[in-house]
Amino acid sequence: MDGMTARPIGTEVSCDGPDETVDCPDNAAVRAAFVSVTPRDVRADGREQGWIVRRRNRRFVDLCPQCAASSFVTRP
Repeated sequence: MDGMTARPIGTEVSCDGPDETVDCPDNAAVRAAFVSVTPRDVRADGREQGWIVRRRNRRFVDLCPQCAASSFVTRP
């Protein structure tokens, strides 16, 4: 029997939630195409699904459509 070789199968990009104190209620992740391996490829798939990338506290965050819509609401 030959030895097994592990190979990376891709990257998961998940939602960072509507703000820094709240997690995504759906635990959403981008549905990546089979050929998408790099984070850039997966984020491109996400943009086709309505995901956005936004700056928050000097870093980029990935937001699913639901969290993107709720993050625009002004909080008291």
